Amino acid sequence: LREEGMVTSIVGEVEEVVKRGRTALAQFHQADQSQVDAAVTAVAWSLYRPENARALAELAVEETGLGNVEDKVSKNQRKTIGTLRDLLRAKTVGMVSEDRVSGISKYAKPVGLVAAVTPSTNPAATPINKSMMAIKGRNAIIVAPPPSAWRTAAMAVDLARSELGKIGVPQNLIQVLPEPVTYEATRSLMEQADLVVATGAQDRVRDAYKSGTPALGVGAGNVPVIVDSSADLAAAARLIAASKSFDNGTSCSSESALIILDDVYEATVKALEHEGGYRADGDERRRIISGLFPGGRLNREIIAKDFRTLHKAFKLHGSNSARFIMVEEPEPHLDLPLSREKISLVLTLYRARNFEHAVLLVLAILEIA
Repeated sequence: LREEGMVTSIVGEVEEVVKRGRTALAQFHQADQSQVDAAVTAVAWSLYRPENARALAELAVEETGLGNVEDKVSKNQRKTIGTLRDLLRAKTVGMVSEDRVSGISKYAKPVGLVAAVTPSTNPAATPINKSMMAIKGRNAIIVAPPPSAWRTAAMAVDLARSELGKIGVPQNLIQVLPEPVTYEATRSLMEQADLVVATGAQDRVRDAYKSGTPALGVGAGNVPVIVDSSADLAAAARLIAASKSFDNGTSCSSESALIILDDVYEATVKALEHEGGYRADGDERRRIISGLFPGGRLNREIIAKDFRTLHKAFKLHGSNSARFIMVEEPEPHLDLPLSREKISLVLTLYRARNFEHAVLLVLAILEIA
């Protein structure tokens, strides 16, 4: 009975948040394009402002223990300004397209209330960027962060609400679930919303798809990249190293696996070593697998940590001043953990006989992801 009472109380709290969101939605329903774009710009500025971008980056690292401050500052600003640039180019109010030949015109209307499931790896930029997108369509949004990132998400939302208030836009267009965020609260929010947008752990994405509400989710960030014989190896290695090491490998778009053609394999590895890659040996490979995937699941104490932490955890032999770890595997397979997403400074290397073989390896990795 006590547990049932707690669930009832949680559902009631979520209902109040949803009610406030729907009231703001009704108030914003008649906004014209200029008002919508002003609101989107205000939300973007709340995170882009240098002092806010840094404060949120510092809080995110302190709270979650994931990534690093300087890269999160860059992420907070660059992702936000890029999103704003794209959004301001789009028309989302009134008639948005007209086909004079067919006589068909399209008019934009809000979806309604958006439930935004957000990750611990990106606890400020993801809530704000999702909020910008929602408001661009004259929707209201409620952020459901993981408990480990609630303070950062709540601060980001508060800053955005403050900027909306300055221009006379309903602040409750953006809200965050109250602390503590529980599984029951997030599930209730998804069930009451008109659309779910989910980013984060695969279990949370699957929950969104099972909520009974239309949902948009992301897949695992298990990116495979081919390095073929025509590549500028020095340039490729420089770009791969920058991507892989950014924010300690938290980005779902950074390389997770490299498929390198046989005739340039050793030269590519050497170029990657020049850019800070550490080539693990066989014994280190076994320690990396057991440390990163204890019991076959990602170790939350290891992901998104800096190289020094991984060097100590995996008992690596060489210097602790490298940028990322390269682990060689014969082929991708569901039973081999390094074939999967790693959310860390660990990069899996595969040797391909030719380009056709490389493509087959990529397809195998994507099937596993």
